[in-house]
Amino acid sequence: MCDFELSEALKQRLDSFCNQYDCRSFHVFLASFQVLLYRYTSQKDLVTGTRTHPDSSGILVQCIASIENSLTFKQLLDEVSKPQEFPLNADSSSSEILLEALETKEPGLAPLYQVYLNVVDESTLSGDMIMSEDSDSSVPPFKLTIDIKEKDNKLIGQIASSIKLFDAGLFSRLATHFVNIVESGINNPDQSISELKLLSNKEHDKIVNGWNDNKSNFPGDGLIHHWIESVAKENPLAPAIELEGKTLSYSALDIRANQLANYLKTVGVYPDCCVGIYMSRSFESIIAILAILKAGGAYVPLDPVYPVERLQSIWQEMDSPLLILHSDLKNRIDVGGKKTLYLDTDWECVEGFSKEPPIVETKPENLSYVIFTSGSTGKPKGILLTHAGLNNLTHTSNRFFGVHKKSRVLQFSSFGFDVAVWEIFMALAAGGTLCLGTGKSLFSLLSLPKTLREEKITMALLPPSLLNVISPEGLDSLETVIAVGERCTNENVKKWAPGRKFFNGYGPAEGTVTVSAYLTNAEEPQRPLGPPIGRPLENIEIYILDSAFNPVPVGVPGEMCLGGGCIARGYMNQEQKTKEKFVKHPFRSGARIYRTGDRARYLPDGQMEFLGRVDHQVKIRGYRVEPGEIEAVLMGCSGVQACTVSVKKHANGQPYLVAYLVAVNPESLLLHNIKTILQQKLPSYMVPGVFMILKKMPLTPNGKVDRFALPEPKPSDFQEVSGDISGNWLKNFFSR
Repeated sequence: MCDFELSEALKQRLDSFCNQYDCRSFHVFLASFQVLLYRYTSQKDLVTGTRTHPDSSGILVQCIASIENSLTFKQLLDEVSKPQEFPLNADSSSSEILLEALETKEPGLAPLYQVYLNVVDESTLSGDMIMSEDSDSSVPPFKLTIDIKEKDNKLIGQIASSIKLFDAGLFSRLATHFVNIVESGINNPDQSISELKLLSNKEHDKIVNGWNDNKSNFPGDGLIHHWIESVAKENPLAPAIELEGKTLSYSALDIRANQLANYLKTVGVYPDCCVGIYMSRSFESIIAILAILKAGGAYVPLDPVYPVERLQSIWQEMDSPLLILHSDLKNRIDVGGKKTLYLDTDWECVEGFSKEPPIVETKPENLSYVIFTSGSTGKPKGILLTHAGLNNLTHTSNRFFGVHKKSRVLQFSSFGFDVAVWEIFMALAAGGTLCLGTGKSLFSLLSLPKTLREEKITMALLPPSLLNVISPEGLDSLETVIAVGERCTNENVKKWAPGRKFFNGYGPAEGTVTVSAYLTNAEEPQRPLGPPIGRPLENIEIYILDSAFNPVPVGVPGEMCLGGGCIARGYMNQEQKTKEKFVKHPFRSGARIYRTGDRARYLPDGQMEFLGRVDHQVKIRGYRVEPGEIEAVLMGCSGVQACTVSVKKHANGQPYLVAYLVAVNPESLLLHNIKTILQQKLPSYMVPGVFMILKKMPLTPNGKVDRFALPEPKPSDFQEVSGDISGNWLKNFFSR
């Protein structure tokens, strides 16, 4: 509960405004209340209970349909001033029927409306406000109530709620924002409701500038491979990479990468040129990555665990002058006459080249790597990442997470997953040791803890779903764990934070892997959605914005948007998609921001809380999945008339995909054939675990799939589950 006051000067302007526009102050307050609700919730259809006269026998219901950003305050004021209030008389039989039909599922709350405005203005003789010193008895059965009345020539008000809130400061902010909207609306009624001033100048500056005040300089010239060269010179014999008991020193790594880089220049690799790497995790794969960067190119990982058809599509998209691969993968991809280099058997073609780094005019804005992720059109989309972003990711991570020369970082993630970029460069730039896991050491729930223990791993980046099912017991060397790829839970924190540093990391591939992180504490109060995702890391801007690109207040959901040097250049050969996601910066002239499609909100201290997706994009075991890509493949299957893909959760919280199909002829639809096609065209983590056949697809009135009406899978439906529900799903994180 919070009391507030409108100043005498504001009351005088309000009275003058009402005289000028022939309206009542009640309607100004009601319009402002509607704007407040819209700006806080983004809900376009609003129903508000009101009472403007204490002698009325019931309450009045105000309905506003389809509020839009373009609507002006004056237009909204005209709307709420119309005689569209519908009285509900407590003695009315029709009212009883309506209230019974709308019986709330939340005991004690009003069924028809849950927000209430009670105004006693100059036209009423008296009025009783719902105000009391005893907050327990005064709180109405509404989720939100605003009371306003005149007293001693001042307008005083009170905001109250029946909900127990985690954030005690919310009422104070609500009151301030309500008054700001009233003042902004009467000062300029012709401005759109999206332009009405919600935040104070101080709030705006803190959110936009203060919480993004993290500028920092890093050593070197902005090219991380040059920095790794300096690390190799300082510690030439230190172990750079370990694999199955074998070690590659920094000196050997740098020399071989230089030789390969000089070779690559002779076959047409230049700045911004994409070069494919088709390998399992190995010394050669890391050598190839560094060599491509040294030659000025951008590396594109092609993970051997992905279906060949998907890899073929990526190869054709990137137009590489050559493919670097292992000989055991020969002829799996049709290179179309382009050159191939089998790095495990053809090294003699390379070893004659100079051991010194090539001279290349590479700039921070040039491409460093391209990651292909799930695309909504059914086609993987390539994200174009720069050296500036990679350099910032590496140095800021090493500072924030404390990576050092004695660090032993597990290279856990699949070669084609962007977290692998983080693992590789974080370890090498710090002069630590990158420990390459193999299938034997990582594929099972028993082998992974054993590897962490026997290899004396000090840092690991692991998905929360995996952290749920392995034990931290006996992992004495494991100093730091970063939860990545999925929502981190309170259970993760309680299990892994004691005895080590446990971070909750967040970031999309378009933001160069990670943009924020939070150091958890098992003893701190738990939030319902799990630990926060922290604040922006160095030189990274994060804004939580509404649909009109206004910064949202503390506690209000909005879309996370990224700015600064971390964001990608765009999508390969997808100009329209790039324009949709990389838009004009609302606060920095000439700059861009990336719209993540993730929902979040600010906590009072500036930390951020992740809320989920704005659209229907989901993450399965840390991998980004566009249901549209799966749906596109399903629609290409014989016998499928319509389909949609949704994500569900098991009782243990593990997500899985469900494919809902409408068949041309249900009796002839062969699910086995459909799953075989999906497995040929998609990575295994994108193959739905359950297939449900529907007679027809449930639709909303506007013709879209009604996802809320899709049936929940029953235990009997899991006979159609693919192998991913078992412990074998771990294999999806690795390259073989």
